[in-house]
Amino acid sequence: MTISSQGRRCAAVLLLAAAVPLHVAAQALTERTPNMSGTWITAPSNLHFQFAHRFAITGSEVNVSDIFGEGKIANYPTFDVALGLFEGAMAGFRYSSNSVGGGSFNEWQPYIKVAPFGSRGDGSIQIAVTGAWNGANQSFDGEVAAETRTGRLFFMAALRGFTDIYDLPDGTSDEALALAGGVGLKLNKYVTLTGDMADLVAGPNGELAWSAGLNFGIPFTPHTVSIMATNVTSGTLAGTSAGARTFLPDDAITPIFWGFEFTVPFSGFARWGAIFEPDELMEAPRGVDPGRRVVEVDISSISYRTRELQVPIGTTVRWVNKDPVAHTVTPDDEGAGWGSNLIGPGEIYEYTFQREGRFEYHCIPHPFMRGVVRVGG
Repeated sequence: MTISSQGRRCAAVLLLAAAVPLHVAAQALTERTPNMSGTWITAPSNLHFQFAHRFAITGSEVNVSDIFGEGKIANYPTFDVALGLFEGAMAGFRYSSNSVGGGSFNEWQPYIKVAPFGSRGDGSIQIAVTGAWNGANQSFDGEVAAETRTGRLFFMAALRGFTDIYDLPDGTSDEALALAGGVGLKLNKYVTLTGDMADLVAGPNGELAWSAGLNFGIPFTPHTVSIMATNVTSGTLAGTSAGARTFLPDDAITPIFWGFEFTVPFSGFARWGAIFEPDELMEAPRGVDPGRRVVEVDISSISYRTRELQVPIGTTVRWVNKDPVAHTVTPDDEGAGWGSNLIGPGEIYEYTFQREGRFEYHCIPHPFMRGVVRVGG
């Protein structure tokens, strides 16, 4: 296998980024680039759905005005569904229905991703490992990704390996390595400017892959919309490691692929049942007694910040929602006789505990959020 000159430049950039000990914070969905997912892993039991739609305009004149004339819009969608298995691990499935690379237009890739090393504390670097199978190329693919951040900036780097990246004829070596790097700048709480590039550094030659995006977090929801431009057609590991010209004739015009991506964290299935029982979540909060001793529990970063609380009988516990999304405080015991409605951003819920016991609770929209109040004893 040979090392390309573009690969050497890409490697130098990634090594420089990885050598800087920057701050790593909890990753929001806006903190990724169009062609890289970094070290992000969805929460346990959460079903996460991403839909990336890339398209190009073809015709005698390759520009946007052709959509009003003889130009044709070619679509290149990629669907990604992932389920959080446990803390730091998820399993997923990517499907691209119009890929130009590999042995089939229908490129599909089941994968498992874990984050076994590092943390998101100050001055640390997070590491994630992905193992995948590309059904179109009949290839075992893998990625080791690193991520770090400082202030409004975040940086990602990845090393990818493939046993059969192009699905070349039998007897032709198609093993490959690729390097990828990405950077993002948070313009404000909800808007992030991102970009990335990737290059094959060992194995078959390929066009440098790139993308640029503007990501928007939708206020008061866990959803994200991004607008992108790129030169790749699919969202698989192989698809984002080489530009589309790699797979096209030498005289072919390689257009820029424009597109968007929409993320939908289902946040557990229990909340979707409220569609059929809307009145239950609209009830007024119960058990409010402001005259009692009050202990506060902050809700932020999609978690109850005090997960276990010990209080005496007669204490009022006040939950304060400091997240931009709604939560609930719902007892595990359905017949407990207490619990909140949806607590909006900046709102509170209070309940006074008048008997001893262990009271476990969770959030309906985000069932991986759990807490417990121990009363008395």
